[in-house]
Amino acid sequence: MAFKKGVCQLLALNKFSIQQWMKTYDSMIFDADGVLWKLDKPIKGAPETFNALRAMGKRAFICTNHSGWSRKNILAKAEDMGIIVNENEIISSAWSTAHYLKDLKFSGKVFIVGGKGIADELKEVGIQSVPVDNSPIEGDSLRDKVLNMSMDPDVGAVVVGIDQHFNVITLTKACCYLRNPKVLFLATNQDRVITISPELVVPGAGSMVSAVQAIANRPPFTCGKPNALMCLHLLREGIIKPERTLMVGDTLYTDILFGYNCGFQTLLVGSGNTNLEDVNDALNSKDPMMYRQIPDLFIPTIADLLKFLPSKNR
Repeated sequence: MAFKKGVCQLLALNKFSIQQWMKTYDSMIFDADGVLWKLDKPIKGAPETFNALRAMGKRAFICTNHSGWSRKNILAKAEDMGIIVNENEIISSAWSTAHYLKDLKFSGKVFIVGGKGIADELKEVGIQSVPVDNSPIEGDSLRDKVLNMSMDPDVGAVVVGIDQHFNVITLTKACCYLRNPKVLFLATNQDRVITISPELVVPGAGSMVSAVQAIANRPPFTCGKPNALMCLHLLREGIIKPERTLMVGDTLYTDILFGYNCGFQTLLVGSGNTNLEDVNDALNSKDPMMYRQIPDLFIPTIADLLKFLPSKNR
């Protein structure tokens, strides 16, 4: 099956088409939320499909931009849903950020705007972080708070991810640290929203990153998708081959662009953030670079493959 970049095809749901298409890849990289699960519940049939593909001999990885969890947390969540996966087959933006700093031989402390997942992954590679302070703002004026704010002189990097307790003090501290041009500014990812339902969304890490960037007047280095850094170790070690790898995601500007940047085939599922209307908007965009966000194939949900797989783990 040949793919023409910038053109999205609907995956034909018949046995012959599926079997022929599956001969074109050996490895699959799955986004998590919106593809395998939705918040705390598995997407119907997705765990069984993931397991069936593994049973057929396909390498299967989970690659998520959610920085609130460590790989151990993600593994526990996947196992609770019946997904068969190993910790070294899970890649998160928090893990990617920690290993990026490790590769830089970073020796300072990290100020975190985000959750415990970032701190846990930094600790795993021997990097100290400033304890996250989620205490509410009470009493004094903001000016007094800032004047009395404790700043750690050993902070050499600010890492921004999704932060459920994001507030003006956290924002202020991050931007004060970043006034020093020697302090690194890293974003775990730039996902703008997390979809709860068709009517409800919550701000993603990209919202926090944009706030810090606007005040610090500096762009961050993004360690998560769509940066190919996320799976560079798999490519370097020859675990996967780009031309024989399929990226499965639900978001154009992270998952599908990530697949393009890595040279993977791309499959968009309609069970998360993006639908065919969004793909059509991308196809009709006047932005000449939007073709990089157009998936090769579309399918409503990954579970639509299950009945065509010769090996089913039900």
